[in-house]
Parts: sequence; structure tokens; C-alpha cells
Amino acid sequence: MKKLNPRLRLVGMFALALVTVAIIVRPSKASIGNVSKADLAGNWQMTTIGQTGCGFGTTLYNFTLSASGTSSNVSAVSHTAGCGNGSSSGNSFTIGTLNANGSGTAGLSCGSDCGWNLTIQVAPDRSTFNVIDVSSANPNNFIEGVAVHQ
Repeated sequence: MKKLNPRLRLVGMFALALVTVAIIVRPSKASIGNVSKADLAGNWQMTTIGQTGCGFGTTLYNFTLSASGTSSNVSAVSHTAGCGNGSSSGNSFTIGTLNANGSGTAGLSCGSDCGWNLTIQVAPDRSTFNVIDVSSANPNNFIEGVAVHQ
């Protein structure tokens, strides 16, 4: 058998590596551009965790956002230290402001005399957004979470 020139072997291995990378790597679906409320229309599931009037707890929300960024039929299931397990429906989620870079604000009702003033950040591919309540209007209440577009 004839031995290949070491340089030719190196070039061949480099070419094979490039072909492998081209086959395996998938382009990102994230788009560059302005994020709008209409981009977020559809079904969402959101989880939150934190300290509320019911003590430390977690909540799972399901809702469908309209193209205007509103939902009036949010259902929730919660598990808290002070109030135990609970559920509710008919609550609302409203995106108040949404900047072109995906940052904004939203409001979430969670029953009578209950609501959150959320700061949100939408991912560039519009598949998720995170939420956090840092509003002084909700003293001694601290929640954070993430929503996933379904």
C-alpha cells in the first residue's frame, strides 16, 4: 500500500470535519427584528415560584394570548406553604408594553384582590419569555418564572 502524504491526509481530515459540521449544525430559528404582541399569539404555559400572601409556593398557568397580547381565561394550579393546593380560572394576563427588543411589562390577575405587575423579556425566537415581579405595588410578594409557547 502506498502511504499518503501527511499534508494531503491533514487536508482530507479538515475537509471531512467541515462536512461533518455542516451536516450537524442547524441554523438558529431566532430572528433579528422587532418583537411585537402579535408574535406572541397562541397557547402558553407559565410557571412561577416565589413568596406570596400564601407563603412560599409554585403556580402553573395556562392561557391563550390574542394578537393584541391579552387573555381573559387564564387557569392556574398552585401549591403553597400557607394555603395548600388550589386552582382558579377566568383570570387575565395582559401584555401592557412590549419594546422592539422584547422587554416589557405585563399584568396577571390571580383571583380577588390578587394581581401581579410583571416585568417580562421575550426570547428572540419568541418561544419563551421570563417574568418577574419587582413592583413596589406588591410589597412582601416576590415571584419569578418563565412562559413557554406551546
